[in-house]
Order: sequence, then structure tokens, then C-alpha cells
Amino acid sequence: MTRDTEIRRPGRPPGPPRDPGRRRAEILDAAERVVAGSGARMTIAQVAAEAGYARTAVYAVFPDLPALIDALAERHMNAIIAAADRLLAQPLPAQQLLRAVVTLMCDFVDANPNLHHVMMQRLERGDAEHRPFFTRVTDWATSIFDIILRRLDADPALARIWATATVGAILMSAEAWIQQPSRSRADFVDQLAAFLWPTVESIGGDRLVGPLVGAAEPVPK
Repeated sequence: MTRDTEIRRPGRPPGPPRDPGRRRAEILDAAERVVAGSGARMTIAQVAAEAGYARTAVYAVFPDLPALIDALAERHMNAIIAAADRLLAQPLPAQQLLRAVVTLMCDFVDANPNLHHVMMQRLERGDAEHRPFFTRVTDWATSIFDIILRRLDADPALARIWATATVGAILMSAEAWIQQPSRSRADFVDQLAAFLWPTVESIGGDRLVGPLVGAAEPVPK
């Protein structure tokens, strides 16, 4: 083998290849840092630089920015669903459970205002448009309202309508409160929960006691 042949032959990258799951997680972590620092203005180039990858490496995992934002929404939605399900597994009156879930959602928006704004943007995916975080939260809330409606012998066809209205009220109200906190956090949560409760109460919600999902587990402090 000649020296020229050795030079032309592509070399093996040093070390083992990066685990795809780890690379995906590192890119999502970098995207969150970019959003936290620059608000709603995020580009693939910024994320790649923050993660220490070439843009082509990011595109190999997420073909475009909407796909990356979708993945961020899925990551946080999975965590919120797990926490909300633990809350709804408690043997508490439905009104208390509603307030607990409102508090959980408001906590997320309050702690991640820029990220929430990014995930609530209307994205184009093929022929459809959606707001990734809102869509995922609404899908989960629809399943919860379906349980509530069936347990109270009400029409389960209302589940999607009620879920969309409830999720929209919580997420948009929380965002508005963060921008102009004209009252205390506790007062805001109390008033928002009081606004939402009559809908459930109208079908006998005062008779409803958890758990609404799974088996009761202690809720982490």
C-alpha cells in the first residue's frame, strides 16, 4: 500500500460513535438553554452551536425547527402528564383535584415562560397546523374528561370540547398573569379554578371523588 493510498483512505472517527438517544437529549437540552437565553427566537444554528454539534448533526435528528419544537413539547408533556396523573390518583374531592392540576400547569408556565411561548406557537407540519404543547395537553385532558363524564353518567362526546376550553383557559391565563401579575399567585390560581369548576359541578361534580386515574400514590413535595 502506497503513502498516497493511505492519505486518500478515509480514517475511522476517533472513539465510539455517539449514542443516538444521548445526542437527541443533548440537542433538546441545548435548545432549552437557547430559549431560556434568547426567548422565542431560536434557530437550528443556535441550537447546534450550543450543543457543540455541526448543523448537519442536528438536522440528522430533527429535520426542521418544528420537529425540534415538537420534541420539546413531547418531553415536557410527558413529565407534566406523569405529575398530573399522580395528583389525580389521590382520593380527594374533584374540586381539590382541579385546583391541584391548575396549580401544576401554572407552575410550569411560570417556571418556563419562554419555553411555553415557543411550544405554543402555531407550527406548520405538512398540510396541518398545530400548537404542539397545547395539542398534547388537550389530548391528555380529553381522556380525563372522558373518565369524569362517564363516571357521572354525562355525555362523553363533550370531553374534547371541555378539554380544549379548559386547557386554553389555564395556559393562556397563566401566560397573561405572568406578563401582568396584578394579584398574588395563590389568588390567581383560586380564581382560575373557581372559574373552571362550575362546568364540572353542573353535571354533579360535587359528588365526584378521586382517584380519577390509576392507584393512589404520594405526591412529591
